[in-house]
Amino acid sequence: MIMAPVEAHAADNGEWSVNPTPPAEPGPAPRLYFFLESPPGTSVQDSVRVTNLADQPRTFRLYGADAYNTPNDGGFGLRTQDATNTDVGAWTRVGAATVTVPAKSQADVPFVITVPPNATPGDHVGGVVAMEEQPGATTKQNGVDVTVRRAVAARVYLRVSGPTVPGLRIDGVQTKSENPWLPTTVDGAYSYTVVNTGNLHLPPTLQVRVTGLFGHKIRQHGSTPQIDLLPGAQTRLGGTVSGVWPFDVVTTSVTVTADGGVQARGEDTTVVVSWPTLAVIVAAIALFIWYQKRRAQAHTAKPRRRLPEPVTVR
Repeated sequence: MIMAPVEAHAADNGEWSVNPTPPAEPGPAPRLYFFLESPPGTSVQDSVRVTNLADQPRTFRLYGADAYNTPNDGGFGLRTQDATNTDVGAWTRVGAATVTVPAKSQADVPFVITVPPNATPGDHVGGVVAMEEQPGATTKQNGVDVTVRRAVAARVYLRVSGPTVPGLRIDGVQTKSENPWLPTTVDGAYSYTVVNTGNLHLPPTLQVRVTGLFGHKIRQHGSTPQIDLLPGAQTRLGGTVSGVWPFDVVTTSVTVTADGGVQARGEDTTVVVSWPTLAVIVAAIALFIWYQKRRAQAHTAKPRRRLPEPVTVR
């Protein structure tokens, strides 16, 4: 049996939760994440609350981790404990490496984030993770039982003082469809890459519009994802469509917008041709032209052959 850590889930997994410790005088809305700010070369302190929702005591390992976006769907992830951290995870020191929380109880653990003097301005995103000390789940990988240590985390959004430059870009818009064999509508798929070119984390609004020849609407399936794109991150997104004509010109337009007037756009146009249907049409046209020529030739008046003049004998 193999043991492996797993990526941290956000805030709560039903058995324990990790959240910012409420302030002494809480406001009207609870803190869901840590939103902190610090100049380079200084430290910022806060506290995380680990709540044990189970009926027995639990021991957790606590550590800081860098955040990242998954490359295919833009999901928010945090590095495992054995991964190399270079940002917020490396700057974070938790007050206790492990903590035992009694059943149906909670513990507040302080932590310090020390920002290096050469830290770049803008957002640096990570989390404070509580991972179970003893493996609590088993899964199979390639036919082998693997025990996993589950983890839950509270997100940390740290803004280092300095110039902020938000920016987004759309790359590689692409549309593909099935090769239609018959003169019927077919399905297709589109994909595109969203790139955060600035130094702020951005939860952009995505709009995708797919149209066909003469502007006819092509039906999109599924919902547009909601992502939190980290500075410098990029992710590949996409969806499926139906209603593409066997002879079509499909245009996919992607628009992404975010706070601060940030907007980017990308577009792709692709031609869809049913080659077997086209071959039948071309053959039919050729046959029709041949038939018309033969018919025209059959109705063309031909000159009568002149008979030889009679010979007079004297």
